[in-house]
Amino acid sequence: MDNRQPTVTQLRELAAKAQFVAIDASVGSPVDPPPGFIPHVLASSNRERGYPRSDGSEEFRYAVADWLEKSFQVTLSPASVAATVGSKEFIATLPAILAESRPGRRYVLLPAVAYPTYAAGARFAGLETFEVPVEGGEMQIDRIPPEVASSALLLWINSPGNPTGEVVEYPAVADFCRRNGIVLGSDECYSDYFWSRPRASALECGTEGVLSVFSLSKRSNLAGLRIGAYAGDSRLVAGLVAARRELGLIPAGPVQAAAVAALGDEGHVIEQRKRYRERLEALAKVMAGYLADPQPPDGGIYLWARAAGRFEGSGDALALHLARELGIVVAPGSGFGDRRYVRVAATLSTSDIAELAVRLG
Repeated sequence: MDNRQPTVTQLRELAAKAQFVAIDASVGSPVDPPPGFIPHVLASSNRERGYPRSDGSEEFRYAVADWLEKSFQVTLSPASVAATVGSKEFIATLPAILAESRPGRRYVLLPAVAYPTYAAGARFAGLETFEVPVEGGEMQIDRIPPEVASSALLLWINSPGNPTGEVVEYPAVADFCRRNGIVLGSDECYSDYFWSRPRASALECGTEGVLSVFSLSKRSNLAGLRIGAYAGDSRLVAGLVAARRELGLIPAGPVQAAAVAALGDEGHVIEQRKRYRERLEALAKVMAGYLADPQPPDGGIYLWARAAGRFEGSGDALALHLARELGIVVAPGSGFGDRRYVRVAATLSTSDIAELAVRLG
C-alpha cells in the first residue's frame, strides 16, 4: 500500500486489524431510522407490478414541486421536475448526456475541493475538468480563463459543500454561466442542513440554464432506496428525461411512493437536523487534539479540518494513524483535493461518538 495516499477501503482493512472494534466515520451513510411510515408505504403502494415512469410518477413530480415551493419559495411546473436513482447517478451521467447535443464544449468546471464524482462524470464523458477555487463561499470565477469559459459545458456547484460545508453564493455563478452558455449544475443534496445561514437553492436565481439535484438519502435516511430528483430549466429537463428513459435510469415504483410520503413530512427532518447539529458540535470537541481548530461547518454533515500536531500538513498520515492504532476510519482529504485535511462524517451514533472520545483521550 502507498502510505501517502490511503484509500478508504485500505483504511477500513487496517481498522479491522486494530485492537478496537472499528468505528467508520469515512462515509456519510445514515445510521438513524427513516420515518416510521416508510415500510408501510413500500409494502402497500401497489406500484411493484407495472413499469414506473422514468421521470417519476405524477404524484412524485407534484410532491417535489410542492416541496421546492415550501422550502425555497420557488414555483415550478411538475414538467420541470424529474426523478433520479439517487443523486450520484445523475451527477455521474449528466456530462455525457449534455455533451451529446453540445459537441464543441469540452470542459466541466468544478470546485477545487469537491465530491470526486464531479470529476468522474467528466472522465466518463471524455471531457476535461477545470478546478475553480472557492474562498469564503465565493467561487472565484474570475480565475477561469476565457478560453476555458467559452468551451465549458457544465459548471458544478455544491452547497452546503461536501466535504467543506461551505455555503456558496449563487447569483454571481448563475450570471457567469448564463453569459457563457454554460449549464449550471447545482448539487443540493444537503439542502436540509444549513447551519449558519438561511437555506438557499440555485433555483432562486431563475431556472434558465439551471439544473438542481436533490436527494432523500440524507434528508430522510433513505440512502438504501436510491431516490432523488432534479429540477430547473424545462427544456433541459425534457431532453434529459428522453435520454434517461432510454438508458433505463428508472426509480422503482414503490420507492417513488415512499418518497412522496417522506417529502410531505417535515417532522422527521427537524428531528434529524437536531441530531446532526449536536453530533457535529460533539465531533469538533472530540477531535480537537488531532485537528487544527475544528469547527462545526456552515452546512452539511461533515467536519472538515486540517491535521494538527505531529500530523500537521498530512491528513493522509493522520487517517493512517487513526485506523491502525485506534480503529477509527476517516476520509483522507487527498480524495477530495486537499491532502492536508480529513473529513469526519457525523453519521455516527451517540455511543460511537462517546467511544471516540475515550479512544482519542
